[in-house]
Amino acid sequence: MLFNSCKKSKLNKETTTSEDNTLAESMFDDVFKNTEEVAIKEEGANKTGMTPEYSFAGTCTATITATWSTDTTFIADIIIDFGTNCEGTDGKVRSGKILVSMNKKWLEVGNVTTVTLENYEVDGYKVEGTKTVTHSAQYVWEISVTGAKITTPDNEEVTWESTRTRTWVEGQTTGFWTPKDSNGDGVEDTFMFFDGILDDAYDITGSASGTNRQGRQFDVNISTALHLQFCGWIPEVTSGVVKIQPEDLKERTVDFGEGTCDNRATATVGNKEYEFKLRSWDE
Repeated sequence: MLFNSCKKSKLNKETTTSEDNTLAESMFDDVFKNTEEVAIKEEGANKTGMTPEYSFAGTCTATITATWSTDTTFIADIIIDFGTNCEGTDGKVRSGKILVSMNKKWLEVGNVTTVTLENYEVDGYKVEGTKTVTHSAQYVWEISVTGAKITTPDNEEVTWESTRTRTWVEGQTTGFWTPKDSNGDGVEDTFMFFDGILDDAYDITGSASGTNRQGRQFDVNISTALHLQFCGWIPEVTSGVVKIQPEDLKERTVDFGEGTCDNRATATVGNKEYEFKLRSWDE
């Protein structure tokens, strides 16, 4: 009895569940970011005749294949092919493909976007699963992730399912193709390009469930909306609170801070606090 009590006390100090939930969250946020970036820029490129640049294509060339609908009013299918070991401007190294299908323009209410992954990896983490994004109202998206599995570089597996509501709260009026006065002379002579993307921010609510890399099941509930913004080139949750209940252990509370880009969160178990990195591969 004493042995079991000590073992459970030790397990109650573990932060693996909190870290693995955050890992899954960040991986699929990254997929969302890349999908959105391509959808918006490809639609804009069709209007401007200019070739867009992408934040995920730094020292490599990711191949973008966009297929328009039969009436040529929106992009119906997109393939983002990173090839092998494609290092982006954001510093992440990606391989494989992101496959996207849509029924309307990305920013049009009623758009339903389905995203699947083919041999997709980010910094050695293999990512599998399906993400469905429904534009339910202006600036509001309902997002579900099903069948998600992340395999770590050490061949450990994390499974994850998620249902979220994402509300666009900052940067709604700017975009990659938003005109810009670069000289301050009152004449719009260029576009905002990446500045029009990197000022975006979202608030996220919802729940999730999964199994951590040690095989322990867990449930997740966002008790205070998560604030997702760009920190440099990388989307990061900088505030908000998540409640995580691992199987047979104490509830964990994960606090993402007060809005600072610090790649940190704090997990509280009972009266103990443990700080961890949101991106363990990013120093």
